[in-house]
Amino acid sequence: MERHEILDAMGELKLYGMRSSFDEIAGKGLARRDEVYPLIASLIRAERTHRQARSISYRIGAAKFPVLKDLDTFVFADTPVDEGQVRELATGAFLDAKRNAIFIGGTGTGKTHLCIAVASAVIRTRATSAATRSSTIPGTICRS
Repeated sequence: MERHEILDAMGELKLYGMRSSFDEIAGKGLARRDEVYPLIASLIRAERTHRQARSISYRIGAAKFPVLKDLDTFVFADTPVDEGQVRELATGAFLDAKRNAIFIGGTGTGKTHLCIAVASAVIRTRATSAATRSSTIPGTICRS
C-alpha cells in the first residue's frame, strides 16, 4: 500500500488520530530503524489520545457551562471556602459514593466558578456532568 492509500484508509476507518500523526511517527520510526510493532503501538497511542481528547471536548460541550473555569484561577485566600474540600470534590470521589455536590453561598462567593471548575475536572478524568442554577430547578421539576 502506498502512503496516500494508507492515509485514505485511515480516514475511511475514522482513525483521525493515527492519520494526523502518521508522517511524524513513521518518519521518526524509520530514522531510528524501529521494528514494525513499536510503530504500530505509537500509532495506536496517537489514536487513543485523539479519541480521549475528542471525548472530553464533547462532554464539556454537552455540559453547557456558561463559561469554562478551573480551580487554578480561583483565589481561595480571603474566602471561607475550604480549598482542600473543593480539591477533593474535583477528584470525583463523591461519584463513587453516588452523591451529588451542591454549592451554597451568598452572591459573589464563587459558587458558579467552583461548580464549573469541579465539574470540568471530573469530566476530564471520568464522567459526564451538568450544571444548573437553583433558580431553574422549579421550572425543570414542573416540566418533568
